[in-house]
Amino acid sequence: MFLESKLKEKLKTPLDAFWIGLTDSQAEGRWFWVDGSPLDPRLSFWSDGEPNNWAGQNPAGEDCVRMEKKENSVDLKSWDDHSCHVQLKSICEKPAEM
Repeated sequence: MFLESKLKEKLKTPLDAFWIGLTDSQAEGRWFWVDGSPLDPRLSFWSDGEPNNWAGQNPAGEDCVRMEKKENSVDLKSWDDHSCHVQLKSICEKPAEM
């Protein structure tokens, strides 16, 4: 909900997307955050048919996850795996300021 509220204004078209720091580059289908913690499958927001490891753009497949606005989506809960070689904006986590 936090990310959705912050990104709603920035994700205007399906071409706008952000890396979220999730990858299966070590073992296909085993998703880990950049800090090494595993993805809790109850908290994933995959788009229909994702992740699919499509190799059309990169023969190595898709190992990084981006958050984007899908054309038919009413919210931003739409993750898909994508080639890690694409340059996108990133979402970073930092400690709360006190």
